[in-house]
Amino acid sequence: MVDTYYYGESNLEKQAYPAVVNTRFVQQFTNLGAGSSQFVISPQGGVSDVIAQFVTPAVSGANYTTLALNQGWGYSLINRLSVRYGSSAQYFFSGAQMYLQNLIDAENTQKAVDISTLGGNTLVGSACANASAYVYIKLPHNSVRAAGKPLPFPSDLLVQPIVITIELYAFNQILVNQSATANLNLTAGSAALASAQLQVKQEMITDSSDLLARRVDMNSHAYTLPLMYFAQQETTIQIPAVAALTEKVNVNLTGFRAGEVKSIVLWLTATSTSTPGSGNFDPLRFLPINAVQLTYNGEIFSRFDVGSAALWNLTCDEKTQTLPAYNYQVSGSVATGTAATPWVDCPFAQVCVPYDKEMKLIHGKPILNAVVQLEFQLPATGTTYVLHAMYLYNASLLCSRGSAEYIF
Repeated sequence: MVDTYYYGESNLEKQAYPAVVNTRFVQQFTNLGAGSSQFVISPQGGVSDVIAQFVTPAVSGANYTTLALNQGWGYSLINRLSVRYGSSAQYFFSGAQMYLQNLIDAENTQKAVDISTLGGNTLVGSACANASAYVYIKLPHNSVRAAGKPLPFPSDLLVQPIVITIELYAFNQILVNQSATANLNLTAGSAALASAQLQVKQEMITDSSDLLARRVDMNSHAYTLPLMYFAQQETTIQIPAVAALTEKVNVNLTGFRAGEVKSIVLWLTATSTSTPGSGNFDPLRFLPINAVQLTYNGEIFSRFDVGSAALWNLTCDEKTQTLPAYNYQVSGSVATGTAATPWVDCPFAQVCVPYDKEMKLIHGKPILNAVVQLEFQLPATGTTYVLHAMYLYNASLLCSRGSAEYIF
């Protein structure tokens, strides 16, 4: 029974253990060019949001003439990242995959747009100098969401630190060459950023006697931290060109691990935008995937005729599975193109609204030693593509005896 007239114990809640937040933990990247930087977060309080900030160099080569940066370039700059919670297993994620997870987690379309633009605006010529990008570092335990935000990871239950490793591309590898010929400003341009830093939000319990390890013997007990989902490192498949738009493409999806798959997320990029340093690198420019059909051992689970995936996915979320069209800079030309960012979600689990995902376990489908086949149509003829697939699993982090491990 809930009282809908008077306030009282049936409709009020109170925080059990007072806590305060801070964002004073800042570490600089040790490698501002191509290569890895490692960040060590000592076991102390709760670890929540993580943000990276990148600043471009004042000059690249002679100047930035006929060079550009496309929207979300801060995410494009990240080759891959990994995290280890104490002595847990280490898993890797790509920058584009992390970008898409943030779009998926966003409460609405406008927030997804803001995530993309804060990750770096489209810039041309001299505007590329001293530009900033702010990137939300999506890890298994956190989320860019505000509504239904996951509780922090209690690093005080660990004896070893949380270690985040971020590997960047060289800065000149993500620049767009707008010249029709070879561009020395690109090839001889600066490979290093002007600066880069990682910042962490910590949530600290006010009274240390309220910490779980002070109240419970964690050598004989365990703490389970439920995850909204665990995203396995993306799988990529090269797709050859087709002669007709009606031609079907068939591929097998592989690389599944033991556990329950909640859904399979798909996105498509052109081969021409998938090579760092080509002068046309733009891994965030997703392209439409049409007439999708996903089968498990021959049984159809997802069938989205023509472009109906957009509506089917909208019925399971609070926003469309695409960003509104935005302008991007074209390689080899000073022209401006227009692109959206569509992706397709092929679910196995029942609908679970995003703000409830970390509080409610909705079972998925165990996929191991099975044939998962995908059939779809490409958006254009005569072009090669790269299909990206990300498998989302039910998972938890189990903390006990000073360590943590994933449970699938």
